[in-house]
Amino acid sequence: MASKRKFLTLEERVKVISLLGKGHSCRRVASDLGVGKTEIQIILKRKHEIMDEFEENINCESKRPKRESELASVMCLSNIGWTLVSSRVK
Repeated sequence: MASKRKFLTLEERVKVISLLGKGHSCRRVASDLGVGKTEIQIILKRKHEIMDEFEENINCESKRPKRESELASVMCLSNIGWTLVSSRVK
C-alpha cells in the first residue's frame, strides 16, 4: 500500500533551501524530511519564488501554493445566474 503524500510547509521549504545552500545533497535532505528526492529538486527549482513568498510574510503554515482556476470567473458568473433564476422560480 502506498504511503500518504506529505506536503512541506513554507518554513520547511525555506529550511530545505538553506540546507542545500550549506552543501547537503538532495537525497540526504529528502530522507531527513521524509519526502521524495524529486520534491526537493522542485523546491530548488522554485527557490526564488519560495524565498519571495517567505519575505512577503505569506502564511508559513501553507502547504500548497494557491492557484486560481482558469474557469473561476465562469463559475462566478454561473453562480450569479443560478441564484437569479432560482429566486424567480419561488
